[in-house]
Amino acid sequence: NRICRKKRSTSCGTINRGRILLEAERLLYHTFKTVKEIAFELGFENVPYFSTFFKANKGMSPEEFRKNC
Repeated sequence: NRICRKKRSTSCGTINRGRILLEAERLLYHTFKTVKEIAFELGFENVPYFSTFFKANKGMSPEEFRKNC
């Protein structure tokens, strides 16, 4: 974590969340996978938690994001 903060001025957790969100956006935009499939692919065992995580960070649900793409 010290290395992340020194090199990027942010925590490793923040970097990981950003990577997960970017991959979620990519999968929602470019595939026909369900939100459940995407959640499991990204390591979420609980689909509602994935939706909450996505909405908290993007301001909309995964389904809304896909509709607006």
